[in-house]
Amino acid sequence: MFSVAILAAVFLSGGCSGGASGPFAELEDQGLAQYRGVARVAEKSTFENVTTFSFDPASGPICLQKSNFITSIRDIGSDDLFLYLTGGGACWKDFCFALSGSFIGIVPVNITNFEDPSNPVRDMNVVQIPSCDGSLFSGDSDNDDNGDGVIDRPQHGIRNLTAALDIAKQYFPNPRRVFLAGSSAGGFGTILATPLVRIYYPDVPLYVFSDSGPGIVKTHDPQFLIDLLNDFNIMRFIPKSCKDCIANGHLTRLIGYGLEHDPNLKLGLHSSYADKVYAKLFLGIGAQEFGEQLIQETSYLSGKYPDRFKIFLTEGEKHTTLIGDAVIPANMVESSSTDSDTGIELAGMYTTVLNGVTIADWIRMMLADDPGWVNETAR
Repeated sequence: MFSVAILAAVFLSGGCSGGASGPFAELEDQGLAQYRGVARVAEKSTFENVTTFSFDPASGPICLQKSNFITSIRDIGSDDLFLYLTGGGACWKDFCFALSGSFIGIVPVNITNFEDPSNPVRDMNVVQIPSCDGSLFSGDSDNDDNGDGVIDRPQHGIRNLTAALDIAKQYFPNPRRVFLAGSSAGGFGTILATPLVRIYYPDVPLYVFSDSGPGIVKTHDPQFLIDLLNDFNIMRFIPKSCKDCIANGHLTRLIGYGLEHDPNLKLGLHSSYADKVYAKLFLGIGAQEFGEQLIQETSYLSGKYPDRFKIFLTEGEKHTTLIGDAVIPANMVESSSTDSDTGIELAGMYTTVLNGVTIADWIRMMLADDPGWVNETAR
């Protein structure tokens, strides 16, 4: 759940009872889009084809350290739109390992290196949406963890995301297709971002790529997920009609809800079987259990939605594949939940390969509706 550039530089069947329409009307009636049009831009700056927007915290968007939430766009006059949710960790009442501020501009790392002719999103307009509050782009809470009467953990992920989508809709109102991708925290963030993006763009093909954010939590402790949703104050974003969306302790069935309701949605998911960041650092469940649950849950989704849900599952502990090959040193990973003598390895979209197919190739095939876009697994 990291932005490598920052770390390197310093470090979804049911009806609806309300008035909304579309595949996610139920979630819209439950308040998912309630902050649409609310955020105010405090400052805007442009350099070449990249424009950066800083939002007034008093209007809702804010980062964990109470600094301004910032989003950036790249406008090259394309018919296609790429929405990228960056990594940035997670933070809840019992654990916090997260970036606490956003950054200016679009840093060229792998998927955002548009000078590379092999980049499958090179010719798209871009909205980069930073993770900066540790709530996986979904939180809506103000937390006074030490009881001194002062908010010390503002987590406005859904307001941040909504503010960025307001900008996306303003500058790119009618794309031919939309590609939503997220890495780590951003990958997890695509679960709720998918229906929200669909509310903004109701009629276009929507492609989603979850990079190391599979929605696996804890099968043997479903209360952990309930507590996390309550901590972020987002239980209301679980569709009321979906009785099994979180019953098994994961959020994977919420991914299924999205596929069930939106026939114009395709979703690809990448993970390693022993992802060190998820299995050890954040969940503490170990590689074996994580791998077993990953296989079980992705097999369920692949079996139910074989044409619109595909997986790319690799061996090993590496985390993410869109932000480039890198190693986060052990001294930058301060947690008893992971090995203290080893760092965290990240992979790239050109070096993550199965059966001769790279992640970059796989994404390109998904976006082209190519029949060669199939499940790629190491087991």
